[in-house]
Amino acid sequence: MRTANKLIIVLIAVLVVTGCDWLRSQLGMATSQELEELKRESVREAEAQRIKDSLDKVVADSLAMVADSLEAEQTNKIASLDESKRFHVILGSFKVHSNSKRMAENLRKKGYEPVVFSFHNGFEAVSVCSYDSVTPAFNAMYRLLDEGFGPDDIWVYDVRQNLHK
Repeated sequence: MRTANKLIIVLIAVLVVTGCDWLRSQLGMATSQELEELKRESVREAEAQRIKDSLDKVVADSLAMVADSLEAEQTNKIASLDESKRFHVILGSFKVHSNSKRMAENLRKKGYEPVVFSFHNGFEAVSVCSYDSVTPAFNAMYRLLDEGFGPDDIWVYDVRQNLHK
């Protein structure tokens, strides 16, 4: 019993002694004021980091929005289908948008002015040239096939079929 009482007294003494700022400062430990200042500094740093993260997110979102609007502008420019030209020579039809975009970019590098337009079934077609009448359209198609320019499935699309959006 005496041992238990001594143990309890020692435990209480340790708790009292470690709670005393004077004793803590003498032992080289942080006082309650220093601990409070550390907590306040930690809160200030967390707030500054939160503000920085928020600003970084706003900047990233703004850049993404600008990039999206530029891409939409480019897509709208490409997708403008010239209705005055009835027959289009199609070099490719793609379900994946990036494939049609890549083909249009390659055609532009080769000096063509491709038009990309969407069909109702979700495909996008890449037209390399367009004509008012069917004969020059088929002549262009055969010329492209003879040159080995594109795949073997080059075809002519009549916009009056209204398969596009």
